[in-house]
Amino acid sequence: MGLSKKVKKLAIIDACVDTPEEIILAADLVPHRLFGDPSLPHSAADEHVPPTHCVWTRNILEQGLRGLPGDIAGLLSIHGCDCTNRQFDIWLDSVKADFMYFLNSPLKRNNTALKFFSEDLKEFALQLEEYFKVEITDEKLHESIVLMNKIRETLKTISEFRNKMILKYSELHELLKLVLTSDKSQALKICEDKLEELKTRDSFSESHLKRILLTGSVLDDTSFIKQLENTGFHIVIDDLCLGTHYFWNTIEESGDPIKAIAQYHLEKPIYSTKVPSHARYEYMKTLIDAYSVEGVVNIAQKFCESVLYDHPFLKTKFKELNIPYLFVEKEYNREAYKQLSTRFDAFAEII
Repeated sequence: MGLSKKVKKLAIIDACVDTPEEIILAADLVPHRLFGDPSLPHSAADEHVPPTHCVWTRNILEQGLRGLPGDIAGLLSIHGCDCTNRQFDIWLDSVKADFMYFLNSPLKRNNTALKFFSEDLKEFALQLEEYFKVEITDEKLHESIVLMNKIRETLKTISEFRNKMILKYSELHELLKLVLTSDKSQALKICEDKLEELKTRDSFSESHLKRILLTGSVLDDTSFIKQLENTGFHIVIDDLCLGTHYFWNTIEESGDPIKAIAQYHLEKPIYSTKVPSHARYEYMKTLIDAYSVEGVVNIAQKFCESVLYDHPFLKTKFKELNIPYLFVEKEYNREAYKQLSTRFDAFAEII
């Protein structure tokens, strides 16, 4: 089937941030991460998955079943949790998209995983070339790596303004969502402009704000982040895909670009869907020390098994550190958020 040249976006389903955006950019496409819509009922998705299925992945599936926007040229789904993995079979069977690819992002981080992931990235690039009639050269990949590294470095600098009590996470959260859905050259300009604007701001004087680290499932609804902040928390740092996991590291700009992309994804902060769990705790412990964190809030989307499995271990470890820790499992709708206010208020009081 022929493809209109006006169609430029490749939709992304990613339970972490393992999308090789550089390869997509080298194919002259715009990576467009799909976000949930908490106002959307799950009537169509409920015909395909049980009610105990992760509420966030069910929401994304609902959007696909209702029809993706017309400027979406295809879909890339990344190996994350079991829910997103098995849902891809439903997408193949029930969602209209001419190009669909499932990328096997490995759970482990060793040489075997690196070789495996590199080979699958090459296959993904080959499939893009064949379908979209493009050539993904090492030169194009290198240019994309340089561009994405600039974005990551700028975002990391912007994030540090949280520690200076100048920027709130909700504002960074909205910026990240814009970056993940925009043309990356435009995204870099937006980030650079934001950085310059932040340099002119004064710090906010709310000394009563509690400095917390936020971790947990995919949290892509900014209104929920704002609710946390309105409770009296300042999310000075995070352990989230829409946060430090996206911009903490950069990609090596020399050598084999495909291998460098694979290596980057196996070395960035570990997510709850990967192993080993203790590496994730050690990363958070480093952040707690570096950012004078007063408490940890761990939010699980309802039925998010990977975060639920990590919770007992993290609860024990943070107790050993005498760091106040709150675990909350929540529904993916804004009415349900309001019911959590009492728990957040109580936690703020004990910090």
